[in-house]
Amino acid sequence: MNKVAFVTVASLLTQRKIQLQSAGDSQQIYYKLKSREEHLADALQSEYDVIIVGGGATGAGVSLACANRGLKSIVLESQDYASGASSKSTKLVHGGVRYMQQIFQLSEKNRIEKWDLVSESLRERSNFLSMCSYLTQDFPTLIPCNNLFDLGYYYLGSLVYHCVYLYYQTGGHTFKPPRIVGKEEIQSHFKFAKCNYGVIYYDGQFNDARMVQELLVTSSLKGTLNMANYVEVKGLLKDEQNKITGVQAFDKIGQKQIKIKGKCVVNATGGWADNLRLMDDPTVSKRIVSVAGSHITLPQKYGSRHWGYLIPKTSDGRVLYMIPWQGNMIMGTTERKLESPTHDPTVSHEEYMWLLKSFCDEFTVDASEAARDVKSKWCGVRPLVYQSDALSTKEVSRTHQIEVSKSGLISVMGGKWTIFRLMGEQAVDKVQQLIGKNQKRIENLPKLVGDWTQFDHRKEIQIMMKMFDLPQSYAAYFLTTYGDRAYDVLKLIYEKPENKESLHPQFPHTVGEILYQIRYEQARKPEDILFRRTRLGFLDQNAIFTVYEKVFQIMAKELKWSDKFQQQFLKENFEYIRKLEF
Repeated sequence: MNKVAFVTVASLLTQRKIQLQSAGDSQQIYYKLKSREEHLADALQSEYDVIIVGGGATGAGVSLACANRGLKSIVLESQDYASGASSKSTKLVHGGVRYMQQIFQLSEKNRIEKWDLVSESLRERSNFLSMCSYLTQDFPTLIPCNNLFDLGYYYLGSLVYHCVYLYYQTGGHTFKPPRIVGKEEIQSHFKFAKCNYGVIYYDGQFNDARMVQELLVTSSLKGTLNMANYVEVKGLLKDEQNKITGVQAFDKIGQKQIKIKGKCVVNATGGWADNLRLMDDPTVSKRIVSVAGSHITLPQKYGSRHWGYLIPKTSDGRVLYMIPWQGNMIMGTTERKLESPTHDPTVSHEEYMWLLKSFCDEFTVDASEAARDVKSKWCGVRPLVYQSDALSTKEVSRTHQIEVSKSGLISVMGGKWTIFRLMGEQAVDKVQQLIGKNQKRIENLPKLVGDWTQFDHRKEIQIMMKMFDLPQSYAAYFLTTYGDRAYDVLKLIYEKPENKESLHPQFPHTVGEILYQIRYEQARKPEDILFRRTRLGFLDQNAIFTVYEKVFQIMAKELKWSDKFQQQFLKENFEYIRKLEF
């Protein structure tokens, strides 16, 4: 890009007006995001209405609800944002077709609970997609059928699923009704499929780790949130009446103890919720059971670019999803119980082989070829609310629960990604009761930062291609990752020639994008970038071995790491990447 063109682009960027409806009247907003250090400096001088412990889906949802009611809050995350289960989901925004199926089973004991779970999830599914169009989409999913009985059964079930959605729909994104498809249409999408017919139903899909980032940035830009990753809460501060007045924490990056004042604390730590509950009151019973969800990534050639594939009952009774995602196909399931939560669980050999076998049983593919083609594998830990009479993970409650302790600790437990907004709103209802504030919602359904301008996706891609001389796939990547913030990222990329340097020939990531993630998205370790700010580690784990050193060098220069620190850091952290090798 020549100098005149760049000046023109820069001028357009600095004049870009964003409509923020937080105060009723629109105002001009620039995406000048605070650094991690600025957020922490504010934290040491402030007293918050809410201290949110946990920077995953739940914590981000609570932060958005706080911002939507004008409550001053801070998010503290002991690792990186979305580094737990929130970045390792199946990328689905769904009501839960398997729960709908269980409602009609004669042996089902919790029929009403399952109905409530499906209905609230279907209601939130539309809200989810409406809040953030650039990170989400709806897509059809095929349920394969081998006989007419199955065809009728699954079509009827999908139709009920759709009717429940229509009954509870309050606006927002609209989903299409289910339909029956034949072998020819199936083969056009899944050339290796064995089934002769099937049922198509619709659900949603999203980019999970990026969603957390956008939620936090949105809350921050509304002016009421501070946030810091790699800050571990070590203790709860209390007054003489045993009421919470703040937290004692440790800044892992700055290597110092800090105290943060707040009127109450929201426990949004997911699988680690019991740790904070026990810190508050050592006599409480544990409530969380951790269930592992294993996934693998396969090339697009094995599936469809536009359809998902659901195996409703595998050899051991589990449900298995195969979903197109960012040019690949991901396959995954849950239900493997863990003794205790672990931050970075690995896919066990048994689960890995079971996933491959289940895939090969369903499609006419060569097992050894499929094994060679696996590009990535990962495992996330989903926290479920434990009930003493549950015999297996299938019987553990899928609903979320909110507990308020005598000292003012509000614990949000269980739930799933689809209902993060609802959980956040309900948690903040409890906050307001506790601190005596009755702030009304500013927006019924707040838009995330990248959607504030309500742009036309196709038109915006064309503008971006012309403005920055980008191929269509690259323009689409920036727009569907950052929304309207893509222009800020591209401005930094084109600021200096060296910022345009590509990290990997098969992916759109550049030095400038990494600098943006370090400066404005608090990336502090290479894995923050490789797995969460970008999704490279989930798409092609061999590629991260190619780019790891380059990312490390960019971070070392930008963050001014000493030689001694670099050597220590490499020794401690490269094992994080190595353990992912096949």
